[in-house]
Parts: sequence; C-alpha cells; structure tokens
Amino acid sequence: MRDLIVPFIFSCLLVLTAPATPQDKPKEIRGMGCVQPGVETRCLEVTDVRSGALFDLFIKGVQPAMGSGIEFVGVPHQGVTTCMQGTAVDVKTWVHRNLKCVQGTAPKPKQ
Repeated sequence: MRDLIVPFIFSCLLVLTAPATPQDKPKEIRGMGCVQPGVETRCLEVTDVRSGALFDLFIKGVQPAMGSGIEFVGVPHQGVTTCMQGTAVDVKTWVHRNLKCVQGTAPKPKQ
C-alpha cells in the first residue's frame, strides 16, 4: 500500500504545479453597416455590407444613432442575451462611416 501512496502524491503534485494552458483569445469580429433597432427592446443591430451577416451589438459608452453607418470591431458575447436576431457581439471600438442607410434596403458605401 505504501508503494502506491508515494507515486500517487507525486502525480498529484505534478498536476497541481503544471502551468495552466492559456485560453485562446476570442475570435475578433469586424463588420460595417447601418445601425437599426432590434425587435427586442434596447437591441442594436447591424447587417454587414460585405457578408450580409446580422449582428446584435453590445456597446458600452456612447452609442451610435439609429440609422447611422458604422464600422465596428468586437468579440463574441459570452452569456445570455435578450437580443436574439443575430450574432451577439461585445463591441470594442466603432467609428462612423459614410453609408447610404435607408430603412428596409441593404446599405451600400457612398461613392
């Protein structure tokens, strides 16, 4: 029995002292489009002009005006959200872009 205890303790110590594997950084999400209200209250949505993907944006601080064109960079939102129409994104940065934003049509970059 004693012959089993020493290797067991040694293996436990190795596991406890092993360096933790760093978590992968969340994949960065980029998009550009017109800000529209979501069906759910307080949800901001953007349909990307390049891919057509729909994003639910979570922006801390100053928020873009509805109907304005923006370009954003963010990461996938972790956790539950009431905004369920598109891919939930925690926006890191955003800037205004000169887009033709018209309700009900796909936005196009201004020429």
